[in-house]
Amino acid sequence: MQAVSYSRETVADDNAAKRGNIAARIERMSANRMHAQARILMGIATFFDGFDAIAIAAALPLLIAKWSLHPAQIGLLISAGAVGSLIGAFIFPAAAEKFGRVRAVAWSSGVIGITTLASAFAPTFEIFVLLRVLQGIGLGGEVPIAATYINEITSARNRGRFVLLYEIIFPIGLLVSGGLGAWLVPRYGWQIMYCVGAAPLLLYFCLGRLVPESPRWLAAKGRHEEADAAVRRFEERATAPLEPVDVQSSIPTSHPPRRVADLVGPEYWRRTVAAWFLWITCGFLQYGLSTWLPTIYRQVYHASLQLSLNLALGASILGVLGSLVCALIVDRVGRKPVIYVSFAMCALSLVMAGLFHDSSLYVVATCCALAFGFMASGFITAYVYTPELYPTSIRAVGCGVASAWLKGASIVSPIILASLLGGGQLNIAFYLFAAVPFLAAVVVARLGIETKGRVLESLEV
Repeated sequence: MQAVSYSRETVADDNAAKRGNIAARIERMSANRMHAQARILMGIATFFDGFDAIAIAAALPLLIAKWSLHPAQIGLLISAGAVGSLIGAFIFPAAAEKFGRVRAVAWSSGVIGITTLASAFAPTFEIFVLLRVLQGIGLGGEVPIAATYINEITSARNRGRFVLLYEIIFPIGLLVSGGLGAWLVPRYGWQIMYCVGAAPLLLYFCLGRLVPESPRWLAAKGRHEEADAAVRRFEERATAPLEPVDVQSSIPTSHPPRRVADLVGPEYWRRTVAAWFLWITCGFLQYGLSTWLPTIYRQVYHASLQLSLNLALGASILGVLGSLVCALIVDRVGRKPVIYVSFAMCALSLVMAGLFHDSSLYVVATCCALAFGFMASGFITAYVYTPELYPTSIRAVGCGVASAWLKGASIVSPIILASLLGGGQLNIAFYLFAAVPFLAAVVVARLGIETKGRVLESLEV
């Protein structure tokens, strides 16, 4: 029995040492062309995630007229995508833990491409809603897995900037969707948005051949030869010598096995609650209020379709700017300050929108644009911060469950807003939406941990 126990301990120590070696090689590595290739290809998937998620905002005014939709049906139409995303947030991260990050992103991209293209030809409201649910399954799975992958191939020294410069592609997708929607939809109809948005289907066929699997995931699965080969694919594309950084001492030699239940266990529950509030806020605002903005401007303030789309585009522009500022400062000031300051300012902007809701359309649009600029800064930080909170064995699932809260908020938010708008309570809606980021700012400040500059393995407990 002692020999068996000794043998198991020896194997465990050997596996831990090999994991540490893979992590150390990643930490020593300078950013190179393979990193850029991975970031571009994963970025394309994330770009169209943002593009397709918000395409409904540009199409919605015409769909309302096409099918004579009442507020409850509008809320259902918007929430349908979030229902699918909630399902996808569990399915694809689980697949990523079992089959790999790259495969899961490729599969989700295939689902997005097929269902988005089919939506352009939906003959009825009911079929369109069904396709929105199916499309959402793919959309819900792609972003948290891609964020997990980018985190796992990046060193601690510049992880925040590297990940967030990649993640800016998501709000750029929102921006391009809004910009193309404002230009194309009045000229060619709403269907054009869904034809363009079907492009992720191409990634299904090529992603696995062009991007190596996460070496950290392979090592955690005990597939050490494959992990070594994956790291070498990065090392062979390096144009600069390896950084002489000693990280082995900061990597624990052994890790207790982790299960999904550990997300709310004694070691991780504070991190998990902070992450959940962060993602709830993003879902409540990004997929609730933002999709309604063109319709609010058109129906409440009687703006033209073109003006409504243009004003909503302004909010997307500030979202990109807020994300860029965040990417440039997050490795200097830390994750937590960026999140809670951004969310507090977002709340203040929405309170101002509520106070001045019965004044000029442009005053309200300015307040909403500022709110989305601040919200985007906090939102994009979630993509680097959440994967840092969990060990490799449950990282994708932890990100998926956190994003599931975003999807849940995305389901509830449009319905609440539809009810308040139907009752003529736009100011109450703004105050309610302000309360959510304020509460998240408090929770993150109290329960969250700071992760900047730390090796992922050193954050495991």
